[in-house]
Amino acid sequence: MLFKSIQRVSSRGLRMTKRFTSYQTGAEGATAQSGSFGQKEKAIENQWARAHDADKIKLLHEALAKQEKETAALKKDLEALQKKHTESKK
Repeated sequence: MLFKSIQRVSSRGLRMTKRFTSYQTGAEGATAQSGSFGQKEKAIENQWARAHDADKIKLLHEALAKQEKETAALKKDLEALQKKHTESKK
């Protein structure tokens, strides 16, 4: 008797799980993808992504300019050292 009631409970749990999982594997986010709401949400996300990318690009350009200045200063120092070294050999 106890075994049969456990089987019934466990089999009901499995059925509920199957129903729940089959529901979950359906078209997820169908509401957000349909109609003008989905289009508006996508447009807002795209706008944010473009602004975020623009900020990143701006920071990268600034870092590049700073690096180019440092590189130019190092090249100048290197040329001065090479000139000094070649003059001392003569």
